[in-house]
Amino acid sequence: MLLQVYLQVLAFAAFVTGCFFLSYGIDISFEDQEITHFIYLLFPFITTFPELTVFVYGLFSGRAGTEVATGAVLGEPFIVMTAGLFAYKLWIKRPLKTDSGSNASLITFVLTSALFFISYYVFRYASALMIVLFIAYMYVTQKAFKKEKCQSIRKKPLAYTAAGLVLLSITGKYVVDSTVYLAQLLNAQPSLISFLIIPLISSAPEIAAPFVFSKRKEKEQIASLIAELPLTMSIYPGLLMLLGSLSVPFPILLGIAITVLQSFIIMFEEKAGKNLTLFSSILFLVLFIIALKL
Repeated sequence: MLLQVYLQVLAFAAFVTGCFFLSYGIDISFEDQEITHFIYLLFPFITTFPELTVFVYGLFSGRAGTEVATGAVLGEPFIVMTAGLFAYKLWIKRPLKTDSGSNASLITFVLTSALFFISYYVFRYASALMIVLFIAYMYVTQKAFKKEKCQSIRKKPLAYTAAGLVLLSITGKYVVDSTVYLAQLLNAQPSLISFLIIPLISSAPEIAAPFVFSKRKEKEQIASLIAELPLTMSIYPGLLMLLGSLSVPFPILLGIAITVLQSFIIMFEEKAGKNLTLFSSILFLVLFIIALKL
């Protein structure tokens, strides 16, 4: 029993290390390049690899595993936009300055979230539109990406990213199993446990990226934080609803709604000239925890 606990802790530690290596290797490799559009186009597919491993392993781990997969992918935007954004705002201590790329990412996230609620409550197959919308967003993003020219790329540091991918591939199954075990101990739904715990670990690339990218422009720091939102709120939940019935507890639906509201606040913050999200981030997180207890 004790050995199993040690192995689970070791697996989580390796999972966290793999999450950090993902963004670190890319930052060092593209150290002298402006990669704003790269962050919006390709970076999310790399930084969401932790969710992908949990998602895949979860789907093949029975009903409880599927619940873990559901909570992990839906909890990622919530954790990034509350805990992650709060940490970033404590660091910069001023209102965010959004640009066309960040606004496009946030608007796409809001639209896919609206389609999620329509799909969940009205017509399940409307979830296909979530995937279509994401493809359209990617098409627009890649047109901007073509204008970026990366010349002096350092390839050796990409070994960190490769090592991160390997670690995540190996430890993903243990993270799913450990989450199911923890849910049983707490007598709670696996989706609720994974909604909070797994994103706190798997969102390490997104939360750490602004600090890893501390020498870069602010628009790249913001991009690294929010670029994954359209992907995590379109492809993963869209596939879950298309592949079968999806059961989402009310607290998770509340968390999605909170994240949508936070997106509007981010877009309004620069015009207001006030550090609104510093307070809304922690306020929303506390309100969610209170709602979870109730």
